[in-house]
Amino acid sequence: MFATTVMSATGAVAATKAAVHKNKLPVHETKPKKLAPQIQQDPEEIKVSADRPLAGGLMKRQHAPEATNSISALAIQQRGAASSPLQIAASLPGVNFGSSDAYGLSVRNNISVRGLDSTEMGWTIEGAPGVDQAYYWPYTETWADNENISDITLIAGTSRINDPVQTASGGEMIETVRDPSRKRGAYVDYSYGSFRGQRVFGRVDSGEIGHSGIRLFASYSRTAADNFTGPGRNTRDHVDFKAIKEWSDRAKSSLFISYSNWDNARLAPYTLASWEKANKAGDNFSQYTYAGNYTPGVTSNYWKSYVYKRTNVLLSWQNEITLTDKVRLHVVPYFHWSLVDSPGQTSIQSNSFYYGNEKVDPGLSSATTPAMIHSNQTEFATGVNAYIQYDPTRHNHLIAGYWYDHWNIEQSGGLTPLDANGNSPNATGKYVLRSPSGDIYGGTHYQESSQVNEFYVSDTQGFLNDKIKATIGLKTMMYYLSGTNQIPGGPYHFSSAFVQPMPRLSLSWQINKALQVYINGTTNTRAPVPISTYPTTYSVSTGKVSQAGNTNAKPEYSIGEEIGLRYYGAVHFDMALFNMNLTNHQLVALTYLNGAPVQQAISAGGETIRGITAELATKPFHGFSPYINGQYLHTTIDNNLVVNGDLLPTAGKTMVASPKFMANIGVNYTHGPFFANIAFKWVDSQYSTFMNDQSMPAYKTVDLGLGYRLPRFSVFSRPTLRLNLSNLTNVSYLSSIASIQTNSKATKGIYGTTIAASTPSYYLAAPFSAMVTIGSEF
Repeated sequence: MFATTVMSATGAVAATKAAVHKNKLPVHETKPKKLAPQIQQDPEEIKVSADRPLAGGLMKRQHAPEATNSISALAIQQRGAASSPLQIAASLPGVNFGSSDAYGLSVRNNISVRGLDSTEMGWTIEGAPGVDQAYYWPYTETWADNENISDITLIAGTSRINDPVQTASGGEMIETVRDPSRKRGAYVDYSYGSFRGQRVFGRVDSGEIGHSGIRLFASYSRTAADNFTGPGRNTRDHVDFKAIKEWSDRAKSSLFISYSNWDNARLAPYTLASWEKANKAGDNFSQYTYAGNYTPGVTSNYWKSYVYKRTNVLLSWQNEITLTDKVRLHVVPYFHWSLVDSPGQTSIQSNSFYYGNEKVDPGLSSATTPAMIHSNQTEFATGVNAYIQYDPTRHNHLIAGYWYDHWNIEQSGGLTPLDANGNSPNATGKYVLRSPSGDIYGGTHYQESSQVNEFYVSDTQGFLNDKIKATIGLKTMMYYLSGTNQIPGGPYHFSSAFVQPMPRLSLSWQINKALQVYINGTTNTRAPVPISTYPTTYSVSTGKVSQAGNTNAKPEYSIGEEIGLRYYGAVHFDMALFNMNLTNHQLVALTYLNGAPVQQAISAGGETIRGITAELATKPFHGFSPYINGQYLHTTIDNNLVVNGDLLPTAGKTMVASPKFMANIGVNYTHGPFFANIAFKWVDSQYSTFMNDQSMPAYKTVDLGLGYRLPRFSVFSRPTLRLNLSNLTNVSYLSSIASIQTNSKATKGIYGTTIAASTPSYYLAAPFSAMVTIGSEF
């Protein structure tokens, strides 16, 4: 069987679904009706071809003239049912990922590609931006359930020119959702695992409703698990809905809606010294985590004060219309709404309590009152991305489009006193302390609103019967942000704006059916992180400025080049050599604002990134499909960093969170109804300070998956049983850097000032865990 498809913004990958159907995994799909040709999403289109799944769906045949890697539904469905999309994507080449949880329930997730973190990547789901525009974090756990994901694709170092992304200086992650089945049916699975982990998932497909061309599915899941150390239980309720309408053979519309309600009892970050001490103690790291019991006047880190809450709604409405044989239109309106509370614990000193920079009386009877400090955020984004494709000849493809996005947030850092049992009267900050006039007392309260207007055009010309393709494109982002500080002190109104053109070009040569080479030059940008750059915030205990708003912050800008080679024959091999230069490089790190854990922006100046990424897989041989990928990365900080009016001598140092070597080795096995996979990951040590005087240790992990397809019986058409084991060898390790610091040892600056030491912190990795899942179609 040989299938070829083009993955458009909807991400429908027919080859993957055919392979899944052949292997009788729980994805229900029948032969589709004849439709109009799918709109080419980009002259740098992502094409996927496969005669059989490579390495169990861990590798796909690619044609785009840039480093592109994908994971199919086949591989996704063999992973743990509760795994987050980022945990699944961790097996892609060059992905550096760490999590404090095995079930996708923790917000302690960090991911970077080529040394650039998640805030420097573009994130799209069903053609719409999925990123939270407050911090530029993706929170992919709120997008879609694994059973509904048809493809996860990573473009390292750049983005597709016509995708709605404003943060893609370091790459783009694209997630697509399965189409509703043409045949009516249902699917249910249940999972149980370590740490009282439980998950239930159910989906119903309507099939085609009459002869209307309409079909839809709706699904619900609930996931819950205890923390592997310390107190707290985490939960996630999620709903997915997708409807498709086919307008004869000339147009297609699809509506995707998802809803999530997520509570995460966070784990405290560790310093390197405390981790080493706790690791030797062998007490499951319970010594340094949040307190499980509350004693009034004594406990200052009670776990209930650190429970992260997030409610999220995402909507994407994709429309593909064939206007003429040469002209096609693609329009995607979208909506994204979220309600967040990221709290912490503090204490209110009645004789030293400030509202902004004004000293006030909190109206409490005690001189010292324990309190929960909230970071309440209500935000929404609306927008539309539209482009037209014109094919004047069979060998020329022109795209011209426009993207508009409007985003708004209101944030407040109110306080609620704790009772004698350590409970807050309302975990979402409803009953916060207020002034006599009704203002929320706290060190932060602001509103921000941004607008993105982006125009793009791209033209691809084929030569020698399209064996050689040349593409030239330009996108221009016009960004405007304004806001108001709604507490005393600082400027009431603030604003910032920039215009950034981003040219790109590429050339690919399909030498023969098996061999392709390409070269490209791309530019991308990322606006400063809104919530940790522009507002001015204050300490509630001193009235001093905690964060000075910076309206002069410049956007990050990247210039990248790649040379790539792909070979698909007896073995399948994909390699890319890359070079990238960044200016105004900006990172994010954990910090605490009045006791609440938040993200801070760090300006790191310029950076040079060079390296090589390679991926190799084979076709199945006697049921075995080996897979391996690896990356060598060399990063250099180009500037000395400004610290307290002096310069820290960082020029020439290695950038933080940039391991020199990474590798993934895996084998998939399928024989009759039995399937299995084993994956080994190695991540080299990585610096956590710009002076390179402290690093996070290297680590190695092994994951194992086993599955069996049971025979059909009664109404159960495709019952499947699988067991997933994570961190099989139960290695204790740090998974990622929480708080990046300038230097961990006192250092003399260029101008002679002694720059004091600061201590980085890290997130714990989850220990061994096991989860068994049983599910079936009906």
